[in-house]
Amino acid sequence: MLSYHFPPLGGSGSMRVLRLSRYLPESGWRPIIVSVAGGGREPRDPGLLDQVAPELEVHRVRCLEPDDFSDSWQNPPQKVVRNLFKTLDFLLFPDDRALWIGPAVRRAVRLARSHQVRAIWATGPPFSTLVAGLKVHQQTGLPLVLDFRDDWTGFNSRFRARRPARQAREEALERRCLEAASAVVSVTPGIVEALCQRRPEGVPAERFHLLPNGFDPAHFEGIPQTKSPSGSFQIVHAGSLYSTRSPKPFLDGLRLWLAGCPPEVRARVRVVFMGRIEPALEPLFQAPDLNGLLERIPFVPHAEALARIRGADLLLLVVDQVERADQIFTGKVFEYLGSGRPILALVPPGSPLAGVLASSGMALLAPPDDPEGIRGALAQAWSRRDEPPRPDRNVLSRYDARAQAGQLAQLLEDAAG
Repeated sequence: MLSYHFPPLGGSGSMRVLRLSRYLPESGWRPIIVSVAGGGREPRDPGLLDQVAPELEVHRVRCLEPDDFSDSWQNPPQKVVRNLFKTLDFLLFPDDRALWIGPAVRRAVRLARSHQVRAIWATGPPFSTLVAGLKVHQQTGLPLVLDFRDDWTGFNSRFRARRPARQAREEALERRCLEAASAVVSVTPGIVEALCQRRPEGVPAERFHLLPNGFDPAHFEGIPQTKSPSGSFQIVHAGSLYSTRSPKPFLDGLRLWLAGCPPEVRARVRVVFMGRIEPALEPLFQAPDLNGLLERIPFVPHAEALARIRGADLLLLVVDQVERADQIFTGKVFEYLGSGRPILALVPPGSPLAGVLASSGMALLAPPDDPEGIRGALAQAWSRRDEPPRPDRNVLSRYDARAQAGQLAQLLEDAAG
């Protein structure tokens, strides 16, 4: 396995690899993971290392990248180096982690030759990892399975300013990767469809598969479902918030609901936001009429986040408000499902994610830009606060990490066979 992100960094990328690698041995595949040593300046969760199976073999290689250096002039030497990276960004192709390709390939090729490896699985972003997988395939002849957690040159490219010439180079590189792969998997139906439409001539559509993110039941072992303290009604949101994933419609709906409630209801309601919040959104949390209702918690270890999720009376899901919502399955939705707690999901009506949540039996849905609809959903959640959720076990089983690892194992077996 080639994965740039692997614990201790959290996030859906490293958690996906952690979940699948835990259960692949049950299907006859023993993962050997090549990952990064260090890797950027994002918050880390060292506790995730305790969840790595002891029989798992992990090899880390150093990587020089812009995120290793401060972006503040309070540290002038590091800021100068970071600016130099920006000046020479044409060398960082296809992304800022491009300098990890060479070391990762050299280590993976040595391991492939010394361990009788049967297949390569590369997961991105960063998409430089997929390029590393391509190069290992070219040097060893081993079958290649690519895992796209985002849409490389399609939808995802909107978030990165680039010149048309660079976009064309990346599209050509993506085609080379798709052509070389024995199988291509992705996390949403929209991305699978987009990749299939961009496949080179001669590549069959049967190579493209859906393998969504999921949850690991083992992560919830020993975490009881507890009622909120002091009879409060606690609503919990986990994850980052920013301009395209704003809590404003929810907060407006919350105001409408509480305006029609007696004072004793307002006294019981607490809304907890866990994770990073973009500074531009700060005024939303400082509104005087919400004083005492909102609680802010910065980045916390995964185990603590799951405990708070498990103890919530209602989980809040806010998704990005952008085009092509069919390509967005925020990773935390599946841990929400695994927690067994009720969910208020602000998702586009008719989207695949709305379908997943509606079929789960655990979610109330409201349009993400409709405060009045959110008010109604909150009123319904309050009226059901003492009723346990009734999840559809057949739906949840599709996102159980053990079953998903079995699907991946079959793809690897088909590729290697």
